[in-house]
Parts: sequence; structure tokens; C-alpha cells
Amino acid sequence: MASPGATSFAAVLVAEDFPWVEREEEMGMAPDKYREVFDLAQRGARAFRDGRFDEAISFYSKAQTLRLGDPIILSNRSSAFCMISQVLRERSAADSEYQPLNGLDPTTHAELALKDAEKVLAIDSNSPRPYLLKAYALILLEQYHEAQEAILAGLQVDPLSPVLQSCLSDLHRNANIAAGARRPRLDRTDDFKCTLCFKLLFQPVTTPCGHSFCRSCLHQSMDHGNKCPMCRTVLFIGPKTYPISVMLSNIIQKNFPEEYAERKSEHETMTYAGVDMMPLFVMDVVLPCQKMALNIFEPRYRLMVRRIMEGNHRMGMVAIDSATGTVADCGCEVEILECESLPDGRFYLEVEGSRRFRILRSWDQDGYRVAEIEWLQDISLPEGSQERKDLMERANAASELATTYIWRAREIARPAKRTRQLDLESMPGPHDPEKFSFWLVNLINLRPSDRLDLMRLRDTQESRGVQPETT
Repeated sequence: MASPGATSFAAVLVAEDFPWVEREEEMGMAPDKYREVFDLAQRGARAFRDGRFDEAISFYSKAQTLRLGDPIILSNRSSAFCMISQVLRERSAADSEYQPLNGLDPTTHAELALKDAEKVLAIDSNSPRPYLLKAYALILLEQYHEAQEAILAGLQVDPLSPVLQSCLSDLHRNANIAAGARRPRLDRTDDFKCTLCFKLLFQPVTTPCGHSFCRSCLHQSMDHGNKCPMCRTVLFIGPKTYPISVMLSNIIQKNFPEEYAERKSEHETMTYAGVDMMPLFVMDVVLPCQKMALNIFEPRYRLMVRRIMEGNHRMGMVAIDSATGTVADCGCEVEILECESLPDGRFYLEVEGSRRFRILRSWDQDGYRVAEIEWLQDISLPEGSQERKDLMERANAASELATTYIWRAREIARPAKRTRQLDLESMPGPHDPEKFSFWLVNLINLRPSDRLDLMRLRDTQESRGVQPETT
């Protein structure tokens, strides 16, 4: 897009005269210093009007050093940066070949002009000039939308400014001309379609054999074998060595922005489950505060773990209810503390239970189960009530017994070199009876059915009034 500087912005791309004042209190500095600043500003203005913009910038920079934050000096220097940037942009190739120049490039000059304009706006935002200088610098940087926003901000300060209105009209006209001259977008062909999901490529990955797929689609395919889905070439690549084809991804985003946005939204929907949505790992009953190691080898769960690790690192763990033979109606959210990707595609996980939930409904998604849930909490007792006081007393007593039990268990286990570690540091305080009671239950071995019954109950005293044996 051509720079609209010769017409609409000509009123601001000038050197404004620096004022001379007689009274010392109006100078804001020592008279000799003010005279020096005035002289530098005058010399900068003469250099600007003669087209010697480099000299003008030098004079204004010296004046700025002596009088920091002066809006007139900053505005004039911004204008000089803009002019020299435009001159360099319009310089012909022949001139550059026969008379090469040294110094900053046009973009850097435009960036310096933008910085000065923004400094002036921070000092004085009631004049149209700094908005126009900022807009012109942004045009030189080819940031046309931001330039329009700068002019509109100026019109809010001075709605009747003819210069601002003229510049806005010229900007729209030049933007329309540039849009008409823009090359047409690429047609949507099979070249940009994933042959696994038959949708527009999202986060495309190109294999060594030259075929491109969505990154997640290739991951899912390689859960069932290490061959290219197209030509069956053996692929010696792992999940950590899947670089996204940046060039292909940029082409797709630029030419098919709407469809790419839909694909991105679809991917995020599967990666970041909603507040009340939970991917489920069906295996065992896990209670809050319980830690467990998992070896993920099934293809459906490998896919689920990859999506979870791109999201919030959390999933739900549920068991099969022995009474009904179906997935239990309650489960526990676990946080993945460690995730090690193994060379054969398996995952080694360290998880810890955090919150309980009840399953409202569930369905299959890409082979694994996803559920709509509601969170479960124990019924809280009113502050100051006798029931809460009794509960806190029981929690404190249980905490002391648990501490004694763990110390004695450590003494007994040390000679036998047993591997189980009983950790006092992870013990919640008795001020949170619900969490503490679940931690306490994890010290003893209960049958899965009993653990599931505890998961369903919402009375802290009734559900986890269990104390470890002290013998």
C-alpha cells in the first residue's frame, strides 16, 4: 500500500517552531540551558526544511537530552524519522546501487518515529498531531488497522478536526486499493486436506516419505502401528519428534482463516474439557490424596493422555461397580504430576487424587469415555456449632494418632527394608476434615467396594471415621 503522506499527512510532517520565552519561570530550567535548547531546536527545524533529516534528528536528539520530555522536540523528531523512512522507501534501486547508504533501515526509522509519537501522547493527548504522527508511523510499518485505530482515537479528542477526517478518508481509500490489488487466495483443494480425518489440515506434520497429516491424526494412527497411513513406509519417529510444518501451517492459516478457526476450536474442545466435562480412565477406585503410578499402553488411552497433557493435566478415574457390572456412578479427579513418554508410545504417569465427582451421563469419544459430571463435597457444618466442634476435636485426635502410627511404622519397616513410604509431609492439616479424612483412609487397605462406598458419602464423621491401628 502506498504511503498517503504527500497529501493528507503533510500538515503534521513539518517542523514546529520551538517557542522562546522571556521569563525564567516559564523556561522551567536555567536560562543558558534554555537558550542552548532553543538554538538546537532552531537548527533542527532549518535542517528539516532543507531536507537534511539526519542532521535534524541529531539536533533534536541533543535538545531532547537537555530538555527531557518536551512534546515539541519529540514531535519534530518523530516527523523527521517518518520523513527519512519514507525517503528511503521511495529510493530507487538504481540510486541504491550507485550511491549506497549506511545507517538504519526504513523500518527501524518508522519504529523510532512510533516511539516518539507514543511518548508525546503520554505527555499531551489533547492535540491531534501526536495521533497523526502515530498513525503515519504505523502506516510506514504496514500496520494499517492499528493506524486507523490511532486516527479514530484522535477523532474522539477532536471530532471536528479536518486533518484527522482527511487522513482517515485517505487511509480507507488506499486500503481499498491495496485490497483490490491483493493476489487471490488459494483454492481449497485436497492438497490441504488430511487423508485421515478428511478435514482441513490442523497443525500439519509432514513425514519423511512426504505425506502430510494433522499432528493429532498421525499420533492416533501410530498408536496402532509405526507405518505411514498412505504408503506404509516404516516411520522411525516418536511423539516428541513431530515438528509441525511451519510453512504449510502458515499457508493454511492465511488462505483459509475461517475454516482454520473452526478446526482450532474443534481441537480445543477435545483438548480442554469444559468445567463439567471429564475424560475418564476406567481402572480402579482412587480417593482424594491418593497417589498412584500408571502405565498407559492402550491406543485409546494414549490418545486421551496426549490431549490431557495439552490441556489441564487432569482426568477422572473410575472403577467398574461390582454390584452392577457397569462403570461406577462416582469417581475422582486426578492430576498428572509426572508424564514420561516412552519410545514405544506408552506413557508412564504419576497421578494424585484431588476431587470427587458424580457422573451425570457419559459417552464414547474416539474410543475412550467422556462424562458430564457434578462435583461432590461433604456437607459443611455451621461455624461455631457443636457438631463442628466435635468434628474438629476428632480430627485433631486422629491427626495425633496418625502421626504416632507413621513414626512407629517407620521404625518397624526400617530393619525389614520395606519399600512402602509413609509420608508425614503430605498429611493435610486437621483444619480441613474432609481432605484429612481421605488421607487417613489411604493409610489402610480397603476393598474397592468399600472405597467406592466412602466416595459416595458426604458426611465426614460417618464416612471416614476410621483410625489406623496403633499396634
